[in-house]
Amino acid sequence: MATLKALASLLFVLAGGWGYFRYRHRGDEKFSLPVFGALLCSMAGDVLLALDHKRGMLFLLGVACFSAAHVLYSLAFCRVSAVSGMDFAVALAVFGLLLSLMLWGDFSYHGLLPVLVGYAAVISFMTAKALSLWPCRRERGSTAVLVAYGGVLFLLSDIVLLFWMFGKAMPRGVQYMNLLLYYLAQGCLAGSLFQSGRKRI
Repeated sequence: MATLKALASLLFVLAGGWGYFRYRHRGDEKFSLPVFGALLCSMAGDVLLALDHKRGMLFLLGVACFSAAHVLYSLAFCRVSAVSGMDFAVALAVFGLLLSLMLWGDFSYHGLLPVLVGYAAVISFMTAKALSLWPCRRERGSTAVLVAYGGVLFLLSDIVLLFWMFGKAMPRGVQYMNLLLYYLAQGCLAGSLFQSGRKRI
């Protein structure tokens, strides 16, 4: 299953790369280049997690790759919508919810809780910045809509992944839900890269 997820990530990279290289002459590199880099980091994270079997160093490297992807996504979104106090407020609220879930949920972290807390902080800000583009949808069109949906779906997929990887006696359906949300998130963000090239944002 992890191998199929890595192959799917490759398809998203190819789709996003097609949009990036086809439309890069239109001058939107401040948005498109970080998004393309984020797709590459996500693919690397999927490959590392596919190779990991004991949640050791490869797992940590995979988390680092996904964190780098969210940092790059955040950078791209910040270049469309400037950082505001509301972004920090939303990020703090999301982080608080994630932290509460991680601390009071029935999980077995095997010493990885500090890593997950750091990751939660990164994805909380990325989600906040993705949502900040929603009010821009009239000016930015489908790019802003895809970014907003993609950010929220990515957050939801990681919440489900938390239950799948660290929850106790989780049914197989939890993994399928994670994959569905993750594929939808990656599809939205790869699509935003293609749409931004068609119409400069």
